[in-house]
Amino acid sequence: MRCERPWLRLLLAATASGLLIAAMGAPIASAQQDRCLPPGTNHAPIPWSQKAMGPEQVWPLSNGAGQRVAVVGTGVADNPFLAGQINARTNVAPPTENTNDSGREDCLGTGTGAAGIIAGKKTGGLGFHGMAPGARILSAKVVRDQHPNNREPRGSVSPEVLANGINWAIDQNATVIAVTEVTYQDGGALRAAVGRALGADIPVIAAVGEPSQDEPPGLIPFPAALDGVLGVGSITEQGVRSGASRSSRVDLVAPGENVVTSYPGRGLGPATGTGYATAYVAGTAALVKARISGLSPSDLAHRLFATAAPAPEGVGSASYGYGLVNPYAATLDRTVAGDPGTLPELQPQEVTAEELAREREHDRSNSLAYGLTAAGLGVVGVVTAVVVFGPKGSRRKWRSGISTRRLDRAEDEGPESPVDLFGDRR
Repeated sequence: MRCERPWLRLLLAATASGLLIAAMGAPIASAQQDRCLPPGTNHAPIPWSQKAMGPEQVWPLSNGAGQRVAVVGTGVADNPFLAGQINARTNVAPPTENTNDSGREDCLGTGTGAAGIIAGKKTGGLGFHGMAPGARILSAKVVRDQHPNNREPRGSVSPEVLANGINWAIDQNATVIAVTEVTYQDGGALRAAVGRALGADIPVIAAVGEPSQDEPPGLIPFPAALDGVLGVGSITEQGVRSGASRSSRVDLVAPGENVVTSYPGRGLGPATGTGYATAYVAGTAALVKARISGLSPSDLAHRLFATAAPAPEGVGSASYGYGLVNPYAATLDRTVAGDPGTLPELQPQEVTAEELAREREHDRSNSLAYGLTAAGLGVVGVVTAVVVFGPKGSRRKWRSGISTRRLDRAEDEGPESPVDLFGDRR
């Protein structure tokens, strides 16, 4: 009996195995998607970072129209604030190690948030909007569901992968490139890609990254550290450097802690990181380039540096660079070409005893002259009084000029007071 129908046993075994595999496969896919950033919610108030930047003040003259801003990061997912704003996408990210990919456009959410800050549209009665809603987004995805774990420090991206994203953006005719991901390794491919972008008059604006507790000392963020690239750090609502911002290779700062921006799928939510600060600077660059044509990356950098709001530690500090990016001033103010002039350092002069004596003698001479002048003016006043008032006093024998003669006044012919007329009546 056991061998009568072996095919039946094989069929039942295969069916059971298939059901088991299917049952196991569904939770795995679901788990991968559950690990991704969920959709956001509606957020009616105007975010503090948006108030600090005030891009709508520039919109009557520039809203970024005609600019194509590439976001080299975690990808850009759909969101109502980005409807019609995304012109092209690519995925150059290497496969994630030892895990299945969720297949989402942006699992981590950084790229979608950066795109919303750059070009998010006004939607309904919500307060949020992007810096340059007239601009369009190009998305180069260089990170999948999680940052690489096989690199030092963990979470950094390969310089070759970043180079691929930048080169794709150049081929897509980007006018501004925002690199929201960081690598801590220099590389020939990355240098070549950045050089190619700058040579095509495309500014490259890059995050300086977030420090971690277990990282080795002396890390240098790339491409922010490369010549011609604008490195961006982040500040808090109080205007001081965020704890999630590296103090290295910072040229400008912008809001980057607890900002509100677009989430993958729908809605808004809080976000922290230098990638979001980079988006504010990239959005400002789009506003400036849309208004002032023909700006080279160095011209743009000079304008952003010259118009930045002063930083707490002064110009050139490791944490703040030239200061807080100022969209209104950068777009509308006039600037002079060339590097800012530096005044020579003030050298205190030593005063000799002879010079001190000469200065005291000079002060004494001035005091004497002022005293003689005042005395002379007093004498002139007395003489003037005698000349003017002396003859009149002599004629009156120095009596008062007020008349003492009693004047005769005619009696009033009118009726007496009504009180007197009727005063005898009881």
